[in-house]
Amino acid sequence: MKYRIITHGNCTDGLCSAFIVKRNFNILFNKNLTDEEIKRIEVVGLQPKEVQLGEFELTENDVVLDLPQPKKKVFSWFDHHLTSKLRKEEFPENYYWKKMPSCCGYLLEIAFDKGLEKTEELIEFQKAIDKIDDADYTKKDIELCYYKQDNYASPTFLQKLHMVGSMYHTRDRILDDEIFKTILYLNLGETPFSTEELWQLNPLMFYIAQLKSYELWREDVDEYIYYDEKSKCVVQDDRNIKFTRGVSDRFYAYMKYPEASYGINLKVFNEKLVRVSIGSNIFHKDRCKVDINKLCFVIGKMFGDGSGGGHYHVGGAMVYIDKSDEALKFILESFRKEKIKFHLS
Repeated sequence: MKYRIITHGNCTDGLCSAFIVKRNFNILFNKNLTDEEIKRIEVVGLQPKEVQLGEFELTENDVVLDLPQPKKKVFSWFDHHLTSKLRKEEFPENYYWKKMPSCCGYLLEIAFDKGLEKTEELIEFQKAIDKIDDADYTKKDIELCYYKQDNYASPTFLQKLHMVGSMYHTRDRILDDEIFKTILYLNLGETPFSTEELWQLNPLMFYIAQLKSYELWREDVDEYIYYDEKSKCVVQDDRNIKFTRGVSDRFYAYMKYPEASYGINLKVFNEKLVRVSIGSNIFHKDRCKVDINKLCFVIGKMFGDGSGGGHYHVGGAMVYIDKSDEALKFILESFRKEKIKFHLS
């Protein structure tokens, strides 16, 4: 049987999930593949929209990670997003869903239950990926990971995972995809922290460049980002912005406007669609009174192609360009009233 790993592309949780599956394939699935057979397993990075709308042809030999539940039967599926929760309690064989901080952390829990030794490195790795994907940062964490430090002689585990993530978060999508896949075809260590071939690619170089890019981006976005007091929401509307330097710092809104409860970013995805990203203040998640997973699901259905979802505190959706103004108005109104008017079953 020729397996494939289909994972959330250009996403650190997606990469780490694929890493754990490749590293522990036989433990997770009770197989006896050789190291060479596992190394040759193809890895494909997709966006949730591609699975939700059936835009990619899946097979019964695919292991799908950190993505919505496929409509077509696959060999195995693992996810932790609220959007993927089934109303029924029973799942098909090899299908796994649980509300967890990260899909990778969930995979590790399953692997531990099946006999994988819980080493100190794996524990630290799980803590780091859970913090990143669940946006469970403190302000000190943000300062350490998103603002340039004097030196990186002894980086923390969290900083190391940010270094790895910086390698496939450039502004060149083709390069990002190639680096993402290249990492997963290396001789894998227990975690990315101990994968020697990965560190020979010099992640620190990418990371320093990313930190410089964050600085340039903050300077540019300061010209148009604003705080809507009635909805307690920071709005970053990139739809009519032709160019910004650097790469985006997704938590800058809450550093600049600590009084905010929510943040929205609108960005043109292609000639038809706008990507809407919605989050809550990571330092004050208690302020979040609206289920953002549900809100994204609803706006994807009302104003877009049907793709949308995420977690209670953060999510995203695709909406049509000509309906994006309506979508923004609907989101801000939902925050002001702390209620989503339109309900979908």
